[in-house]
Amino acid sequence: MAVTRRLSRFGDWSTLRPMCHSGSLRDQQPFFAGADVGSRMDQVRRAINDIRVHWDRYPDFVADLREYLERQAARAGTGGSDGEDGEGGEEDGQRVAALFSGVKEWADRRDPGEDDGDGDDYSAIRLYTSQPGYRRIFGTINAAFRDAGLTRDTKALRSAAFLVELLSIDLFNYRHRHTHADNFEGVVHRGMCVSDAQLGRFAELASGPVDQRYLSIPLAMASASTDRASALAFALEQARRHPGRHPLLWEIRVAGLPAELLDVYRAAFPRGTVTSMCAVPIDRLSDYPYEKEVLLRGPFFQILRLTRNTAGRGGRDEPTHVVEAVMLNSNRDHVSTVASDEGEDRRARDLFRTLVTLHRSALCAQYAGERGLAGDAAVYRSLHSGSRAALDRHLERPGGASR
Repeated sequence: MAVTRRLSRFGDWSTLRPMCHSGSLRDQQPFFAGADVGSRMDQVRRAINDIRVHWDRYPDFVADLREYLERQAARAGTGGSDGEDGEGGEEDGQRVAALFSGVKEWADRRDPGEDDGDGDDYSAIRLYTSQPGYRRIFGTINAAFRDAGLTRDTKALRSAAFLVELLSIDLFNYRHRHTHADNFEGVVHRGMCVSDAQLGRFAELASGPVDQRYLSIPLAMASASTDRASALAFALEQARRHPGRHPLLWEIRVAGLPAELLDVYRAAFPRGTVTSMCAVPIDRLSDYPYEKEVLLRGPFFQILRLTRNTAGRGGRDEPTHVVEAVMLNSNRDHVSTVASDEGEDRRARDLFRTLVTLHRSALCAQYAGERGLAGDAAVYRSLHSGSRAALDRHLERPGGASR
């Protein structure tokens, strides 16, 4: 039972769905769409900006977050210790205390003398990798993000945004200091268990217009594993518990922007920061390193196709549906970034989006061609050509996007 709950981090979508956005199916609503997810994410971004501008109020933010976590724990009946499943208790309390001790700072913004060695405790990541911490963090973020009264509860909004910022700082600093965690590229997996209707809609989405084949989870954290068996085990176990439902595995190819495209962005915006923070392997920080966990931050999945594979279950072959997808690890979020979506920020965002679309469409065209999906490959090549033309127009302007 405890193992199944551990594996749920690689397959539970219930906490993520209210934060998702996806392409539409014909004239229907998007397949995944939390209510007003766009406006709520804008509010969270503004709250993050406000926190960054007023970083000198760090003790106030910590106090508000502590109070909010305690309130959520009391509401859930965990009493704040969250010691279920043989986990939590004193050890979990120590991890929560570590999160609240000291002051987190972006590694590249510290004074030179402060950046010697690895002084970070990565307390937000370590708390996240514990089962009680996973529930605590996702419970806080999810409750705030999907609450219709989010804008009326300033402390709840700020607490959720502050927690996102603490995780972001840990991810940035960890990959900044450890080369094995920087620019992760490879295949990761998430599992889920779906009904007939959900499987049918996945099939429609995967076969629909290419520009609608996506699923994004802005600002949220999603666990994935380089170990296919960990994600598949959750999907198969859930299917066993729920007869009539289908195990479904996400197979996600993670890639980074090539150096030549990063150079284009940095030439236009020399003060900008781009990192691989969207996909960071955190297994060396976890109590369960064998799970080979990779933390995906605000991922955007381009869906390539839906297939049926065969996996043994219960002494017989059981079809397992597989969603093949592509995502980039590249992210321009940083303390130096003010997400106003105006002026220079708008120009930087537009250029970065062009570069990401350019590379992602090239990867998708390659994958589609290798799988004999000639029609899809042609569409991706067309998207690539359009992005290439947009980039050429930028390069032809004096001063480019920085003008």
